[in-house]
Amino acid sequence: MRPIAKDYAAIAASKIQRPSKSTRPPRILIYGRNKKGKTTFGASAGQGEVLILDPEEGTEGMVKRDPHVWPINAWPEIDDAYNFLKTGKHPYKWVSVDGLTKFANMSLRYVMSQEEERDLTRKPGMVQKQDYGKSGELMKGMLNNFHALRMGVIFTAQERTIEVTDDPEGDDEDAETSDFIYVPDLPRGVRSSVNQIVDVIGRIYTVKVEHPKNPEVKVLQRRLWVEPHIAFDTGYRSDFRLPPFIKSPTIPKLVTLLREGKAT
Repeated sequence: MRPIAKDYAAIAASKIQRPSKSTRPPRILIYGRNKKGKTTFGASAGQGEVLILDPEEGTEGMVKRDPHVWPINAWPEIDDAYNFLKTGKHPYKWVSVDGLTKFANMSLRYVMSQEEERDLTRKPGMVQKQDYGKSGELMKGMLNNFHALRMGVIFTAQERTIEVTDDPEGDDEDAETSDFIYVPDLPRGVRSSVNQIVDVIGRIYTVKVEHPKNPEVKVLQRRLWVEPHIAFDTGYRSDFRLPPFIKSPTIPKLVTLLREGKAT
């Protein structure tokens, strides 16, 4: 039998698309130090519209906001949450994978436990070099799964600093102008993978500013740095020029800036 000829014109017509017609919500990576508002930023996607996957019990104090939370206590539970979201039988428009740094550690411990079960001569609790590679592949698979969901995805991570000379993959321009950079606290391969799939990489932090009604009083203001910077691992995909940082950032404010170049 002759193979059936493919109608490539029909295939192209069904595959070719224009960004202006896309309805895919963005993928966002936010990193910062402890207690700077990463979880709060993820929850701002909307009451009842975002599901937070929480491996750190970081949502325990959010009684007033009271978001929908799926606690993750072991690596296999991530697949349960993903497969639930994949069904589409839920009200959520966003998922916040709240704690990639913790998830990376969780995947490493999972790999170690699996290898210890296979090799009875292996010393328990000792990390071997190949464990890092296997746990990294688990993390990359998880990232790709959530990236494929037809919903908005928010990844958060802790922050660490690295010396530019210790980062051979860094840009030469950065090496000439900065001795160190702030990056998400993730293994290098995992950090590279998540940076590739997100539309925004932002660093969240706080500064003291004057109270709007009493200049003598200083209050903390949360900010999200999104502009490319020599000392921050930050940037975004948008035809619009965004401000260097966003004051009191929320998911709706960021999405509007990405799509329209302005936000109220």
